[in-house]
Order: sequence, then C-alpha cells, then structure tokens
Amino acid sequence: MGSGAFYFMHYTSLLLIVCLFLCSSCVKEIAEEAEEHRTPLPSSPQEEEELVPLMNLLKNGNCEDWIGMPVFKPGNYMNYWSLKDNKGTVYQERDTVYEGKYSAKLYSHQTGITSFISQTINVNPGHHIRINFHYQMSYESGTGARMYCYFRESRSTNIPNHLLKTFYDEETLQIIRGGGYGIPKFTDTNNTWASFDYTIRVPAIAYYFVFEIHSYAGTTFYVDDCYIVDVDM
Repeated sequence: MGSGAFYFMHYTSLLLIVCLFLCSSCVKEIAEEAEEHRTPLPSSPQEEEELVPLMNLLKNGNCEDWIGMPVFKPGNYMNYWSLKDNKGTVYQERDTVYEGKYSAKLYSHQTGITSFISQTINVNPGHHIRINFHYQMSYESGTGARMYCYFRESRSTNIPNHLLKTFYDEETLQIIRGGGYGIPKFTDTNNTWASFDYTIRVPAIAYYFVFEIHSYAGTTFYVDDCYIVDVDM
C-alpha cells in the first residue's frame, strides 16, 4: 500500500471518530433538553397521614370527657363543646361507639328543635385544614343530619355565604355545609360507622372555624373521634 493511500485511510478514520463524537454530543444535548421540558407524570397518591390526638385542634374530639348528671341521660354535656339550648337532645352514648368508651348521640324528638354539637377553633388564613370524624346514622327522618360549619373573621362574626362563594364553588361548600362534595346531607349508614374526611382551604380573611354538626327531628345520629388538623403546619 502506498504512503498516499495510508495517509488517506488514517485521515478518514480520524474524521469518522470526530463525527461519531459530535453526533454523540448532539444526541446527549437533545436528550437533556427534552428531559428539561418534559411534563412530569403525576405522582402516585400517598396514604393519608395517621391522625393522632396531638395534631387535633379540637379539644375532647374523641367524645370521652363528659360532665353533668345523671350519667347517660339527655342533658349531659361533652366538655369543651358548646351544646347550648340542646334541650335534652345530646346524649352520652356507650353502646354505639366507634372507639373508646363513649360517643355523642344526637337525637331530637320534636320538630323545630335541632340537636347539635359545636366547637370554635383558631385557624390560619390560607392554610388547609383536614376535617375528619366518624358517624353513624341508624335512622333517618325528615331533614336528616348534616355539617353546618362556619368560617369567621372574628370570634363572633360569621363570614356570610355570598363571600364564601367567592372562595369556593357550590360543591366545595358542601364540605362544611353538607355531607361532602356535592352531597347536601348525610344518608343512612345502615347501622355501620362511616368516615367523613375532607380537606378544605381556609379563606384568606378567616381566623376562626366553627365545627358544627346538626341532627334534625326524628333522626338518630352518632358522632365519634372528631379531628381538625392544620395540614400546612
């Protein structure tokens, strides 16, 4: 083989190596650019964090601490809860219980008298709160039972519905004014315990949240293990 042919083949080999190197660099750069602009896939949902009493913004959320005599008769009061004017419609219950020794039984036998439990807590504007409790409806009549909660700017001033509607759509409002997304009230659970578990964002103008559950005449409604947790803390 002549020297000219040798140099030509050597030069061609070097040129091929350079081309391969440049091509590899281009492919790498294109891949990196594609990765940079790639829309990430949604992450798989994680299990809800287990709730523990230390997280709870409610006092006596487990419905275990009661005051009043005689025991297990209407007119008893759960400590830390507002049961004003309950007119004997809230009972300390020991037979139908989700966890622990007691639950709260809400029952009104007279039309026009609402059985309810209520507690006001401090919340942080813009934070998300998780509302979780267990309930059982063993008999439903008439209006049934539902959540009837409020956000407040001050300790005693409710934010009116027309303002709440600027923060939430109608279905989201049902989290605090019904039985959940799009559900205006709770339904019969066939004597089994069900869980209410929703997270909602606190309006930017709210500093208080009133957790309240109503049971209307003729409906038997049990409540146990109530939690409100600030998930942004």
